[in-house]
This record gives sequence, structure tokens and C-alpha cells, in this order.
Amino acid sequence: MTETAPAPGVVEPPTAFASPLTLILDEERTGGRSLEEALFLSFTADLGFFEEVALGVTQATGARVTVAGDVSMTRNDPRSVRRAGRSYLAGLAYAHGPAFHPKLIVLVGPEHATIALGSGNTTLAGWQANAELWTVLRVDGEQSPTAVPELSAWLRALPEKVRFSAGVPQALGRVAALLDRLHRDRTPTAPQVRVVSSLRSPIIDQLPQGPVDELAVFAPFYDRRSMALRRLLERFRPSRFTLAYQPGLSDLDGPSVAALVKKYDGRVISDNGQRYRHGKLVEWVSAGQRWALTGSPNLSTAALLLSQSDGGNCELGVITPITATLLPDGTDEPAARLHGALPLPRPVAGRGPLLLGALRVSDGLEISMARPLPDTARLELSQAAAPPESWERIAEIPSGQVTRTVTAPADAGSRVRLVAVDSDGVPSLGNIVFVVDPDRALRRITPTQSQAPTTRPPDLFTDPRLAERFLGDLGSLRTGPTPTPAGVSASSSNGGAATTAPLDGDEDGWERYLDECAGRVGHTLTHFALGLPLPTDISTPFQDLLPVSWDERFIDDIEAALDDDDAEAVAAEHAPEAAGAEASSTATLPDLREADQEVRRRYRRWVERLVALAPHLGPPERMLIVRLTLWTVAAGAWPPAHTDWVPLLSQAIRALDRNDLPERIEPQVGSLAAVALAVLRSHAPRYKITPETLAFNEASQAVGHLLPAADSAYVTEYTTLLDTAFGPAVDQTAVFDVASDVVQGDPLADAVWSLAEKGRDVHRHGRLLLHVTGSSSNPALAALEAVGAAEDTPLVGAWADSGSESGGGGWALVVWRRPDLIVVDARRLTPLWRHYRLTGLVGPRALAAQRSFESAASVPQGPRNQPFELAHQVLSALGLAGPQPPQCEP
Repeated sequence: MTETAPAPGVVEPPTAFASPLTLILDEERTGGRSLEEALFLSFTADLGFFEEVALGVTQATGARVTVAGDVSMTRNDPRSVRRAGRSYLAGLAYAHGPAFHPKLIVLVGPEHATIALGSGNTTLAGWQANAELWTVLRVDGEQSPTAVPELSAWLRALPEKVRFSAGVPQALGRVAALLDRLHRDRTPTAPQVRVVSSLRSPIIDQLPQGPVDELAVFAPFYDRRSMALRRLLERFRPSRFTLAYQPGLSDLDGPSVAALVKKYDGRVISDNGQRYRHGKLVEWVSAGQRWALTGSPNLSTAALLLSQSDGGNCELGVITPITATLLPDGTDEPAARLHGALPLPRPVAGRGPLLLGALRVSDGLEISMARPLPDTARLELSQAAAPPESWERIAEIPSGQVTRTVTAPADAGSRVRLVAVDSDGVPSLGNIVFVVDPDRALRRITPTQSQAPTTRPPDLFTDPRLAERFLGDLGSLRTGPTPTPAGVSASSSNGGAATTAPLDGDEDGWERYLDECAGRVGHTLTHFALGLPLPTDISTPFQDLLPVSWDERFIDDIEAALDDDDAEAVAAEHAPEAAGAEASSTATLPDLREADQEVRRRYRRWVERLVALAPHLGPPERMLIVRLTLWTVAAGAWPPAHTDWVPLLSQAIRALDRNDLPERIEPQVGSLAAVALAVLRSHAPRYKITPETLAFNEASQAVGHLLPAADSAYVTEYTTLLDTAFGPAVDQTAVFDVASDVVQGDPLADAVWSLAEKGRDVHRHGRLLLHVTGSSSNPALAALEAVGAAEDTPLVGAWADSGSESGGGGWALVVWRRPDLIVVDARRLTPLWRHYRLTGLVGPRALAAQRSFESAASVPQGPRNQPFELAHQVLSALGLAGPQPPQCEP
């Protein structure tokens, strides 16, 4: 081997404690250099960790994302995996028995590539907690390491020896083609750096022959009789030999290792650091140059001594010249202590039926098994929208099958597993795979999508100029085609023939549409409009936009890197204690009450112009205008006693539905309409007609058909921070009460509200009766007022008391059945019965306003101390045996 050092910047020699997350953050921060592919190969792969920490930043680079791990070792918590098969390709590998063990990351675009070969799995431990070793190769500028075509050749040939789930071989091929094209156009450099693998020959055969001046090794795993270490020593024949290990953490056969150390007069270093050292190292010195083999191979027979064809693991390593030893610092330890070191328990590979993948195809699902089934197994499905504990049997898979297509509909990201039942009836659950939709999983997010506006709702209230610029940007959409999805929602009642909205059945089209909306107003404001938790960073594409009911959290697909981000900081942000700290911080509503009058006037004018734009915009923008109007009112742009904002809010609500709402967002629109109507209702008297009452009535008539879709989770989001301004009006119970009144159109419920607003103590008895309690000098007029409040009801009756609050004194009953008004006045010992017939414009409400029955036409019915036939009829219709009021609690 040559002793020339690698070209600066092209090869970064093995580095301890480095995290590949740093590489991804660096790629995203460059901004102008988009990637095409991001490939992550690993032994164990924690998809939940990857989605939470790395997926967003990786997608922000514009890359298609592929993650693949060993099928026997990959076990994921389905509650933490939300985007597998939807936003990225989650693949599995089966090496026909031995381990699929490489650790490789390739980030490649049309102009550059970053390659990391190392020892860390795609887990929190592998990327943050453990001490790993990574070697980085870069293709950039005019140079490319000669190891790049070696790696691309390995990627192309890998599917010959390893069985992958659908889509992974194609991803390997795409990455290899990009690497070859980049290398072909550049000057080869760093010829001393070599990629080695177990694909065709044992890795030990690819190492130099001794003698060497020095040999040093470290590995977390050795084979049981130290055969690999023995062969290394025989091959290198070192003059000096050093072995480092971690007592209690390194899995080694103490007696056999001690014997080899003694035979070669070696030195033992005890690494007593707290961090688990998972890096693998074979280091030697020859002719004054120090070299290192790093990567995935442990010091075991399966890793070093066997090729894949002979039953060895699938391993990948890199040989690099280094300038200083990579051995950990430690203390010398007598080799005799190794005699007492016991092998540690080893992880048990998955047993039972192993699913390799589930792919959406035109006929249903294409299921692939890692190995032929020994017995028939049942295939079970858990839909993406269902809780992960919910499973249904969808097919039987016969023994001997490796692939099978089943005709079962399943959304991308749904969970699939095999269940085998033994002769005793005991089920054995196989691993869980996630249904892959190739069109969605392979879609790239271009860097421009992460450059959408970044304005957050509170920002609009800190600077009127920013708010007016936002208004201008929104107004510019008015001149173009209205950016709304085609079709009419099923519940729309604004006229016209109802059609099916194509985007309701097209996940891909719906997400593109929402991404377009985000491109106009920004991801944060689009989330704000749609009642979703605001993203913690600036841009989020809308895969899996609507959270399912069982999801306990919401994860942004895009999380852009900040200039001062590093791997440790990002990992710390996602630690449980950090999440708790973030949750504990409370947001506050913007406050304009202390602002100058001119500033408040500008915000009032701003809302007027926003509302005027609403009919010309798409659904998310119209929802945004309603929510910004609520916030501006709550922030105090109008003085407390002023209600000039009421007709503006009513106008914004009426613009919500313009026959263009996909059914999928009706819960959000209905919830937002319910919250806004509750605010209007709190400022609109029920007992008299005012401009505010008319504004509420117009708004409720326009969106009442959307209210049944209201969802408590979205109502909670839309009422966040509004309670300080609107108080109990935005309590969830009050919101749903108003929505129920609008939907059911219950005049008695409205009557109770309106009478309560006038200070009357009134409650209902069943569907058709009201009871006004408390002292009243003229209970007949009090009962008439109650009936008048509900005069639109075909039949309604009301009692009113005179005397004690318990109703023990005089009382009156008034019954209204158009055009007849029956009055039973019991202020004397004998109740008096009267019958009035109301015609024209005179009704119970008008009589109550006159505080008299004089303008009503009296109908003679015989003695007034006796009930008449019509009175018997209406009492029977009310379900009453007699006119007496019920005894009610105070």
C-alpha cells in the first residue's frame, strides 16, 4: 500500500464519537445543493427514532429516503412509526440466515456526494449514545476517491446475495448510478483508501500480509473461541500487539483471548469510560505508516473469516491511512484478568414467520416473506388510521410461499404481520412491516418547498407592516385562478349539484394541494388554519397531515437545520425531558390593548381587507382569515364595548363554504365555524333583534350544515388562547351547545337562552314546556313572555309562578298553538280559563312586549272557571293531565 495521505476534504479518516446526523444537518444547511438520494443501511433500524430526529432534515435536502435493516433484528414500536411507506421507503434485508450487518449512509445529488461508512446502527444509541467510528468520503469539486466505484459496485451486486423488500434493490441501483456518474466526471484521488466487504470473499483475505510493526484491535463482539483474532494475529505477525476492551461490556471469550495475548506477548488496555464503545477497529503499523480497518465487522468468524457465499455475515468496511491511533485511552491490565471474563448474552434473532415487505399494487398487496413458510400462517392487517392494537385477518398464506398477492385494500403506512399457530393452538406473532406506496415513498420534496414563507401567527401582531405585507401577498392570489380543489363536499348545501371531490380519493393530489397552499402562506400558517399544532420549525410538507385519533404526538416531516445545530443539540431536543420542558412553556395571545390608537386602527382595517378577500381564496386561506379575525378581536384591536367586528366575523364565516370543501377537512371547517359562531352568539341577544343577532343568524344559516362534523380535538385547538378574551363563550361545552342549537333549530332552547339574558329564572320540562320560577306579580304575563320567546314552535306551553320560588303560591299556564292562545290564570282559588285567537302580525311575543292581552281577540268558551274542549285538546297534546305546574327544586 502507498503511504500517501488522503486528499484534504475528500476523505475524513475514522473519527470516534462522530454522529452521521451532523452530515445531514450540514447538507440541509447548504440550501442551494439539493440531493437526489439518501440511503441508510443498518443492522438494527429504529424507524421511530429516524422519523423523529432525521427524516425531516433529510427530506429538506430534497432526497428520496431509503432505510433498510436486517429483518430478524428490526423491531419497531408501531405507535412511533407514522411515515414509513408514505414519506420514505422503509425496507428490510434477509441475508439467508447470517446477519445483514453493514452500516452505510450515502447522501448523493447531481453535483456531490457524502458517504459515511461506520459502525453505528440507525438508532439513538448508534447515532448519539455509543462511541462509534465513522469514515467519511466526499465527492465534490474536481476530485473523487477511488473507493467510490468500489462502493457502487458493491451496491449493485448486493441484491445477488441479499433478499430485499420491494423498492430497495432499485434504490441501491439509483445510488450506484449517481456515484458512478459523479466519479466518472472527476479526477480519482486517495487511491490508498479501499472499500472491503464479505460479498465475494472473506474480509481477512483482503487485508495485507505481515509482518507488521504493530497490531491493535478493539471490538464489542468476538467469537466464542477467538478464531477471528487468532487468524488476524497469524496473518499480520505483529512485533507488538495491543488489545483494548471494556470490562463487563465487551463480549469476548476471556480464556482464549488471554491465551493469545500471552502467546504474542501482547498488552491489554482496559477502557473504563461510561460510554459504550461500539466501534470496530483493526489497526496496524507498517513501514512507518499507520492503517485502520473500520466499519461493520466485529472480530468474529462470521464477520471476518467467511464470505457471504460460505455463510458469513453481510459486512462492509473501509481501509484508511491514519495519523494517530484510534485505540481508546485506558489503563494497562494484566492479561490474567481476561480469564475470568464471561461472554455476555447475545441478542436473539427473530424467530417465527418473517415478513420482508408489503407493497401496494393494483390488485391489492404484494406480500414477500424472508424465507418460505414451513406451515400455513394467517396474514393480519392494521390500517394506518386504526390504533396499532387493532388487527384483522385478511388472508391465509400457504406453506412454502415466498411471495403472494392478496386482494385487500390498505393505505400506505398500514401495518401487516404474519401469525403462525402451533399444534397446541399457541399463536406466534411475526414481525410488523409497513405497507409501501412506491409513488408516495419515492416522491422527492424539492428544496423550494422548504423555502415557503415562515411567518408565524404571533408575528403578524408584532409589526403592522409585516401584517400588511402578508395581506398584500394574500391579495396577489386574487388575480390568479382560485387555488381550490375541484368538486363539492357531500354535506354542502349552498346549491348546485353535488359532485365527488377528486382530491377526497387522491392522497397524493391532496398533499400536493396542501403543499401548494403552504407555498403561498407558509407551512406554519397553513397548520394554524387547519387546526393543527404549530410546527416547531419553519416548514412541513403535508404527508399524514390529519393526525389519527390514536396518535399521541404530531411530528413534522420537515425540520430544517439552524446554523448552530449539531447532532448533540438535535438529539437533546428530542429527549423526553426536552419534550416535557417544551410542553411546559405556555404561549400567550398577542395583546394590542396597550398599542397606540393608530396601530389598533390599522389592525381593524387589516381585518376588513382580509375579510373582503375571503370569497376569492381557497379553503385553507379562508379558514386562516376566520382564525386571524378571531385572534385580532381577542387581541384587543377593538375597544371592549365596540362590536364593529361582529359583521366582519359573520362575513368571514359565511365565506367558509363555497362548494369547494373536500370531505376530509370538514371536521376542521365545522369546528372552526362552531367556535366562531359561539363567539358571535355571545354578542348577539336572543330576546330582541339587533344587528349582531342578524349577523349571527346569517352566519349560522350559511354554515349550519357543516357543524355536525365538528370534532372536539379541533375545537380545542381553535379555542386555544381565546378564553382570556371571550371567557366561557369558547368553553368546549358552550361551543357545542351553540352548534347543537343551530343544527337542531330548537326554539325552546333559544327561548331559555333569551329569557336568561333578561334575568328570568327559566328551565324546560320535556320538549314543549317551559317553567318560569320566582316571584311575579302577574304570572300570566311572565308565562306569555316565555311562550313568545318560543312562538315559532307549533305547540308550546309555559308556567309562571307568583309567590314563593317553589311555586307554592299563585301561578299561570299559557299555551300557544297557532293561532290559538290558551291562558289558565290561577292567582285565585279557582283557576280561570281564557281563549284568544291571534291573527295578522300579532303573536305572543308582540303581546308580551305590550304587557297586556288587550289587543288579542277573545274567543268566548262558556264559564271561565271551567276548561273547554280546545283546552283539553292542547293539554293532552302537551302530555298534561291538568294545568297545575310541577313542583320544582329552587
